[in-house]
Amino acid sequence: MFLRSFVFSFFTLFAAHAQEDPNFDMSASEVYLDAEKEGFREFKFTIKNLGKSTAPAGSYRVFFKVNGKMQSFEIETSALEAGKSLIYTSGEKIPANQPGKKLKYRLIIHTKDADKSNNQLKGEIIL
Repeated sequence: MFLRSFVFSFFTLFAAHAQEDPNFDMSASEVYLDAEKEGFREFKFTIKNLGKSTAPAGSYRVFFKVNGKMQSFEIETSALEAGKSLIYTSGEKIPANQPGKKLKYRLIIHTKDADKSNNQLKGEIIL
């Protein structure tokens, strides 16, 4: 009797776990500086759902850092359909009159999706 209960529980747990595997795949796809406006520029960054299904609202969080400092974070995210993208704008404005200044950025998506290898994007922009 115990063995039968154990086997049934094991298969039920296995089936439930298999259903939890997400079919959405969030990708940190692009980071760029917007055109200069009134002597300042803002970072814009794009995330995309490369998966086969919609990423549910709240199933991912987006963080953006420049030179190690948090510039923007989105923790109450909206649903994102398969194949669609969202463009975010950082809240911080950067003075445009700093030629040669290096800005190292890092875009991070925290989620449990199909492919974690594309959830971060690092790079450098020189003004």
